[in-house]
Amino acid sequence: MFFGDALDGRVRIELGDDGRLWDLTLDPRVTQLPVSELRAGLIAAFTRAQDSLLGSFAAPALEDGSEAVEIASRRFEEISSVLYDLSRQAVRKW
Repeated sequence: MFFGDALDGRVRIELGDDGRLWDLTLDPRVTQLPVSELRAGLIAAFTRAQDSLLGSFAAPALEDGSEAVEIASRRFEEISSVLYDLSRQAVRKW
């Protein structure tokens, strides 16, 4: 598993060994944050988890790095979609 956190640990992302989102933990205090700050925290936590994942690859397996970049891009698209949905839901609630 690969982890990333942000906002003093109030947001935590966990990626599986395949780079897919495994878990997302939000401290209840995030409900007090502006949506833009929560969004930035989610992106930061996800980026840190991705960095952890990418750092775990052995150098020979990444001779050109294209496979890792492709996997990371797909995963970022997934989390971006989740963040967009969360943002839309938050706006609807206000």
